Amino acid sequence: MPRYMNDESQVSFRYESGTYAEPSGLFHWVGMVQDHTIDESENIIPTRIVGTATRNVDQFIDGPRDVTGTINYFPQDWKFLAFALGSNVDGGSPQPYTHTMSEVNSDDGYAFTSGTLNPFASFTIVDEKVQTAGDGENFVRTIKGAVVNSITIRATQGEPVNVDLDYNAQVSAFSSGTKSSITADTSRPYLWSDTKLHLASGLVLQTTKDFSFTLNNNMESPHYVNGSRVASVPLPLNRDYELTATIDLTSEKSKELYDQYFQGGSTFNMILDINQFSAVGSKDVLISMSGCKMIDFENSTPMEGVSEATLTVQPTTVSALANDSIQLYNME
Repeated sequence: MPRYMNDESQVSFRYESGTYAEPSGLFHWVGMVQDHTIDESENIIPTRIVGTATRNVDQFIDGPRDVTGTINYFPQDWKFLAFALGSNVDGGSPQPYTHTMSEVNSDDGYAFTSGTLNPFASFTIVDEKVQTAGDGENFVRTIKGAVVNSITIRATQGEPVNVDLDYNAQVSAFSSGTKSSITADTSRPYLWSDTKLHLASGLVLQTTKDFSFTLNNNMESPHYVNGSRVASVPLPLNRDYELTATIDLTSEKSKELYDQYFQGGSTFNMILDINQFSAVGSKDVLISMSGCKMIDFENSTPMEGVSEATLTVQPTTVSALANDSIQLYNME
């Protein structure tokens, strides 16, 4: 019996247009996907009844249906950061094209779908395990109505930049049909050596060993009393940001970091600059963090090695500007 081999698997996405959870247009490349985990729950309710003279379960009742998931990938562009922040304006011609990303609040709707429950920016994910080029033998799940619950961008010295994308969705539909057609992006991913972390004064933290930036939309998927088991449009609750960075502590920056920003409590701005300087044209993203507060400064004293500090920073607002060869981050 043939098995599904993961070298034949594929994860892609489609934009949603007109109506929430209705995909439209072409299949698009996510990035260099390392893993995709789909968490589906039927929330079955085991029910026992007085009077049936048994210690066993009497009925299994269908509960609310929930679909969430995580995609781990090496980014080659920043479309999903635009989905996470919520608003994007495309510009520039000819390339490099620009993508100006900004926050949206719960009273802002997604430009490409309509209705009274106008959702946050939504998309469809297609996860395919392929055995043959024909129909009937593949294992394809189409995850409709996905919105970004959280996105984490990480870099560690010597490794590619890594993204964890957590999403909430409405429904997972199965098919066994033909593998979808998608053009792979063959450009190299962003690397740790493409990244710089700028502090308030404009100086680069030159001894950064790793960082992790997280945007969490705290999405809630309501199950209304409306005759359906599937969740309604996810609701964005309060938004959270966090940046953590491990640095080799230096005499140049230690006083500023500890005395002024941690103990002194001064607010400041930061920029996360991820830039493929060697790329033809321009391929970069600037993530600007404003109203930052350092909420933790961890520095131990081991008996050997370089003294490290782990900084935890909470920004108030975030925006981003990306430049690359992709004309549209909005509908294509």
